Amino acid sequence: MDPKEVSKTLNRAYFWQLIPAAVLLVLAWSLKYLFHLTTAGNTAGLSVTIVVTTVAGVIGIALPVFYRSYFVYKVKDKKQISNDAFLTFERTLITLALMPPYFLVVAMLMNMNQTALILITLFSIYGAYYYYPGEKKILFEMKIFRIKPVKRPKQ
Repeated sequence: MDPKEVSKTLNRAYFWQLIPAAVLLVLAWSLKYLFHLTTAGNTAGLSVTIVVTTVAGVIGIALPVFYRSYFVYKVKDKKQISNDAFLTFERTLITLALMPPYFLVVAMLMNMNQTALILITLFSIYGAYYYYPGEKKILFEMKIFRIKPVKRPKQ
C-alpha cells in the first residue's frame, strides 16, 4: 500500500464531502444576508439551538475519537491489518469529522444565535483541519496500525 496513493484516494473522499458543504454554506449565507430570508424575530428556540450545537460537537469531535478507539480495540490483537479495513476506517473517520459544516448550514438557515454559529464553525474548522488526509499523516497512521508502506519504484 503506497501512502501517496492512499492519500490521493482519501483526499478525493475528503473533498467530495467538504465541497458540497461549502457550496451549501455559501447558498445559506446568501439566502440569509443577501436575500434576507430570515428576520430577527424568526430565530430558533434555545432548546433547538442547544440540541443542534451539542449534536454537531458530538458528531464532529467526540464520535471520531470514539470510532478511532473502537477501531484500535478491534484490531489490537491482529498482526497486520488489511488495506481495505484501513481505508474503510479512514473514510468513515473523515465522514464523521466533516459533518459539522452541514450542521452549520442548518444553524444558519434556522437563524441561530451567534454563539451557536461560532461553536459549530469551530467544530467544522477543527474537523476539516485535524482529519485532513495528508501524506505524512497517512504514513504515520500506517505505522501505528502496522501496515507496511510499499513504495513503487520510479520509472
